[in-house]
Amino acid sequence: MGNGKKYIDKRGWKYQVMGGIGGGIFRARYQKPDHSGATGWKSVGQFPWRLTFEEAQADLDRMASEKGWREWEDSDV
Repeated sequence: MGNGKKYIDKRGWKYQVMGGIGGGIFRARYQKPDHSGATGWKSVGQFPWRLTFEEAQADLDRMASEKGWREWEDSDV
């Protein structure tokens, strides 16, 4: 998987691109603040599954820009 940008919204929901089960497909996912680490990640339903990490990251980058989300790193939260 690539090293794309990760975002967080005003509610504290985190977003990042992750691979699907079996590999070879990618989609933006979100995690609510009551979860941490690798638990609780759900697919952002409005995005289609993509064949490359870069395509899925472009979807997420576009939405983050439109909604004013800020970037985050694992060490930030």
